[in-house]
Amino acid sequence: MKTISTYLFIAFLIGSCSKESNIKIQSNDFSSEVMNTTATLTPLNDLGKRKFKGYIGGLYPNGVNHPTGTYAQDLLKICKKLIPLDTLGNPSPQNGKIIFGSIGWSISGQNIVALKNKTLGNPLTNPQLLLYNFSEGKGQARINNIMNPDDNYWNFVANRIKNLHTSFRQVQIIYLESEDSTSITSFPGRPIQVKEELESCFRVFKQKFPNLKLVYLLARTTTFGDNQHIFNTEPCPYYFGWACKWAIEDQINGVPGTEYKGAKAVSPLVTWGFYDWATSTPRKTDGFTWTEDETTDGLHGNDAGKDSISTRWQNFLLTDRYAKNWYTK
Repeated sequence: MKTISTYLFIAFLIGSCSKESNIKIQSNDFSSEVMNTTATLTPLNDLGKRKFKGYIGGLYPNGVNHPTGTYAQDLLKICKKLIPLDTLGNPSPQNGKIIFGSIGWSISGQNIVALKNKTLGNPLTNPQLLLYNFSEGKGQARINNIMNPDDNYWNFVANRIKNLHTSFRQVQIIYLESEDSTSITSFPGRPIQVKEELESCFRVFKQKFPNLKLVYLLARTTTFGDNQHIFNTEPCPYYFGWACKWAIEDQINGVPGTEYKGAKAVSPLVTWGFYDWATSTPRKTDGFTWTEDETTDGLHGNDAGKDSISTRWQNFLLTDRYAKNWYTK
């Protein structure tokens, strides 16, 4: 078990790395918290301009749930300019493909497969868009693995790409979902650490996928029971949404190490897909719910759960002002 001095040292390191961010760590931010409860947790999109433990909600800065300003303009430009590529990464309007791949653990793989089944052959969707599952389960694709460019997970991805007869150069869109295995369970200590690690993942993506333009984050669904791991026990899944929010916010604020355009670009642009954390109480913003009977084990979605998430996600991609430019026909 880590001592308090160890936590303070970690806090110092993260605080130093995040000195340009407006999310600050205090020395007591790594204390333990009560697990297995969602009673005091509010979905980010419902939270809006209200605060959770002193921090404003909403999916984007200032408590709003939609992109704004220069970031919104850049997002629209990128979504409009996505074009089919051949395996060498060259534009190929007739025969090329736009590859949309999942990165992460088993849940992201399940979600992309369910979305793929709703996309292929759908008269509303882009026929040159292909969705591929690059996710790996059994604890082999946690954020800690993904952020290491030499981890064996990337050998798995390379083999999957080879077997699918595509290339790293054709991947232009990624959906990332996984989790960090840290034992830190406090707020904002945990989401700040996960945010830093997500940003490391984005920089690795930029190295691995030369033509990658977009990364979509959905956060995580709420979980039920302890699932044998701290990171799968509430409030840690809820905190993952805050990590996603703050990673996007860092990029909007131009925090060093998150740049997505110009000569200094080290990351693709990162944005929200369908935010999927909810409880059995319908969300005020969209009525979405997530219940234990939609899971097989309190964590993974069953057929009904996967259908619920993929349906909501596809509706987002079909109607979102930005995503519909590359997802629709």
